[in-house]
Order: sequence, then C-alpha cells, then structure tokens
Amino acid sequence: MGTIEQRGGSWRIGVQVYDENGKRKWIRRTLKLNGALSESQQRRQAEKALKQLEVDAENGKARAESAMTLKDLADLWMRRHVRANCSPVTASNYQHLLDRRILPKLGAIQVDKLTPARLADFMVEIREEGRVSQQRDDADLARKRTPSDRARLAKDPAAPLSARTLCSYYDCLYQMFEKAVRWEVLWRNPMAAVDRPRFRAKPVHYLDDDQAVELLRALQGEKDMSFRCAVLLALTCGLRLGEVGGLTWADVNWKRCAIDVSKAAKYASGSGSFVGPTKTPSSDRTVTLPAGMMALLDETHKHQQEVAALLGDRWRGQDRIVCAWDGTPLHHDTPSKQFRRFADRHGFEGVRFHDLRHTHATLLFASNIDAVAVASRLGHAKADTTLRIYAHALKRRDEDSAAAMQTILDRVDAAPDDEHVN
Repeated sequence: MGTIEQRGGSWRIGVQVYDENGKRKWIRRTLKLNGALSESQQRRQAEKALKQLEVDAENGKARAESAMTLKDLADLWMRRHVRANCSPVTASNYQHLLDRRILPKLGAIQVDKLTPARLADFMVEIREEGRVSQQRDDADLARKRTPSDRARLAKDPAAPLSARTLCSYYDCLYQMFEKAVRWEVLWRNPMAAVDRPRFRAKPVHYLDDDQAVELLRALQGEKDMSFRCAVLLALTCGLRLGEVGGLTWADVNWKRCAIDVSKAAKYASGSGSFVGPTKTPSSDRTVTLPAGMMALLDETHKHQQEVAALLGDRWRGQDRIVCAWDGTPLHHDTPSKQFRRFADRHGFEGVRFHDLRHTHATLLFASNIDAVAVASRLGHAKADTTLRIYAHALKRRDEDSAAAMQTILDRVDAAPDDEHVN
C-alpha cells in the first residue's frame, strides 16, 4: 500500500517493493503541484500520481531512488563499456566531453533526478557558453600558428558552440543513459525526450583541376620528399590523413602499381600516437597508383635507404613511407600542419589536408568515373554515401547531359539532307 505525505509546498508519495533478495525498499517521488489549487484538489492529484507509481513499480518501470550520481555512472560506463568495446580515439573523445562540460555541471546529481527538462537546460547552457580554445593562452604554440590558424582563432570566442559540437555532447549523454537503461540503473533514457540539435554539414571544399595543377607545381619545389609523398597520396589516391601516416613500404605492390590500405596512424589522449585499424571495415582497400606516384615512391624509398646507410645507428626508421628525416614516425597530425603552412605560402589559404581527398573525388567525377569506382577508391561502403558527399561534382555531368540532349534537338532543326553531308 502506498503513502501520501504533505511536506510544506510539496507532496511526497511512496510505495514499498521487495528486491531480488526479499528486502523491502521504498520507491518515493516528490510532487510539486500548482499552489493555486485547494488542498483537496492537490490531494486528489497526489492520489492519482500514487496509483501511477504503483503501476510503474509493478511493471518494473519505477525503482527505488539510487544514490548513483552521474559521475558514478560515467565512471562505470567508461570502464564497463567504452574502454572495453570502443577504440582508444573514441574513448578519449568521450572522456574529453565528460571532463570538459558534462561532469563539472551535472556530475554530482543523482541519475534518477536528471529530468529531460534539466538536460535540455544543460544543452542550452553549454551552447551559450561559447567556444573555448585550449591553446589560446599558449604563447609557444601561438608563435607556431599559421595564418589559417590565426584566422580561425580570431573568431569571437563568445560565439555559441557549433551545432556539431552540441550533437557530440548530446550523443555522449544519450549513449551513456541508454546503457544505464540496459543495466537497469534507469527505467528510461531521459535524453530521449530532449531534441537533438540539428546542423547542416558544411559544403565540401575542393580544388578544381587548374588549382590542383598549380598546387602540384608548387609542390615540386619542396625538398622534403616524405611530405611530397603525403600530399600526392591524398590528392592522387584519395587517402585520409591517418591512412597516409600508417603506410609502410611493405604495403606497396611494386609489380601491380598499387598500395594496400589496411591501417591508420592515430592519436588518443593518454595513449599517445599509435597505429590502429582504418576508419571502417570498408576502408581497407587496395588502391591503384598513377605512374607519377609510383615514380615518387621509388625515389623516396631509395633516398631513405641512402640516409639510413649514412646515419647508421642513428636511423630510427620503422619502414614508414611518411616519416621524419631520421626515419622516426611522425605525429599523426604533422603532415596536416605542414600542409597548412605550405598552402598559406603558395596562395591556398584555408585549404586543409583533407580537402585533397575531396579534390581527388571531385576530379574523378569530373572525368566521368562512375560512383561505384569512386566509392571503392575512397573506402566508402556504399556508393550513395559518395554521391551524397560529392553531389556538387554531379552538376558538371548534369550540364553535359543537357548538352547531349541539345545535340538531339539540333538534329530536329537541321535539314534532313544536312545529316548525310560528308
């Protein structure tokens, strides 16, 4: 049988249940009712809520209040699920989101008291807080920033968080509460009643064929052959940054003029740099290389062998194609930073290393390569993913289609004898 207590301006309802060990426990809820209602009206609403609580308790949808805080749940989630099943990079990203804003604001609250309304307020709160750069006060890093970096950080630091970043916070909380429901810590996921932020993906940034040729001409003046390999592998093969960094000479098939892509250089806070699997299973692929790329690889391989012979014991090579002068593997983001400095010097401000991959796909579509072939080269599981990302590249083909139809229309207007003139 349930109980109803009036406690000042609120009402407290409760029902006793037995746990799996036969011990009695109370399930209690505090109700804040409309103060304009009479006491008898409030009591009737409390009785109605009590009946619902009794039904929920019987169906397993209501449980005794838990002392578990969100921080307790986060620690359990990270230990039991994330670190056991996710990649180190994913685990690092989740931990960053928790430490950055979620736990400082919500960590001390009991999980069964985190209502959808409170979580919706949290999403609004962090959005209005604005962006915070961890590197803003680092004078040493400030001296190393490229013009592109400075332009990016010159934005108003009080500007709202991007919708994409908000989605990351939303997804972290949603996934954590979803596991709590499965573990029967909660009977429902409170984030399910909170609207997920909407965002539009930014348009793909790419170079046209003339700009690509201009960039490659500028690249010929670079003495760092490892850097030249990194840029060409992205531009002529569509490789991702991590895939470029993870390549070894053993991955090159010199006879078939192809390269095997099956791993990627990565970085995770706490783990440091490491080589792991590619982004998705479909990202494992064999990519045929153009003759110019093979020539550069051959030249770079011979150069590394010569340097290794000169350095002797000081050579730290691990068979990586893209590496430092002594063979040491580079940090996974180093080629990207090198490229930003190179791009700024040669008039390609704002062009990122990943834009080389976008350029590769766009140029293939412009050359009438079919979507399935482009998807296979990029490591996409489905061609419709490729078409969705590179829809802009189909506009030129649509114009070609219109020109083909105009050819038919021109034949209608032409005199019949004109078609047979030699």
